[in-house]
Amino acid sequence: MRNSSYSSLRTRLWTRRLFNPFLEKASLWLAPAASLQARELLYQNIVHRDLDRLGIDLPLYPVRSAATYSYLYLLLRLVQETGPLRILELGAGLSTVLLDRLREHFGLELTSLEHDEDWVERIRKQGASAVVHAPLVERSLQDYSARVYDSSVLSSGSRFNVLLVDGPRRSRRRSRWTALEFIEGWLEEDFVIVFDDAERPGEIDTISAALRLLDQRGIGYGGHLTRSVNSQFVIATEGFQAALHF
Repeated sequence: MRNSSYSSLRTRLWTRRLFNPFLEKASLWLAPAASLQARELLYQNIVHRDLDRLGIDLPLYPVRSAATYSYLYLLLRLVQETGPLRILELGAGLSTVLLDRLREHFGLELTSLEHDEDWVERIRKQGASAVVHAPLVERSLQDYSARVYDSSVLSSGSRFNVLLVDGPRRSRRRSRWTALEFIEGWLEEDFVIVFDDAERPGEIDTISAALRLLDQRGIGYGGHLTRSVNSQFVIATEGFQAALHF
């Protein structure tokens, strides 16, 4: 073994201490896509590791508009490390199928709202029985008119501690504005909210409005952004504060 000492390594350590912060920031600025792709590969490995450990054989195709690995990673950690969960999902898809399979292992409750009837049937054929057809209706929320999920399809006494915002289809401004109604009237005292596609301007509009709404109601919460090829914004109250470190 080659012998070393502090004196022989001191110059190298000090050089790294001085220049590494600048080099790391420069790499993010010069090649941001590469950094985000590397993070997505990390999430991919974690997701497949956990599914293998749980014995869940589920084909995943996280491309185009499907859930990315960073989103699936957050869902897996939520289910495995918090609970019991009563999940309301806005927009059905790959995440719905995954959550339905996880329900067999962790006993979570799941309701997924989807406005496209053909898509509802397609997701149900993949084994996700918790999908509910919820037509889009025009409604005024926070002084803006938007196409929102018809909440009348839910039982009036239903309350949820997880809200997943991944639908309906995106819009350029105030995208998925429908989430505000469910934040205001359908959540339990302790809750966690996950906004997918949090890098898009329309979603940022809605996230900002959600935070203002919580502030107006005097609700304490923390926020965290997970960055990958798609980003997710997590809002969590004290009972779910662990989710802010996922």
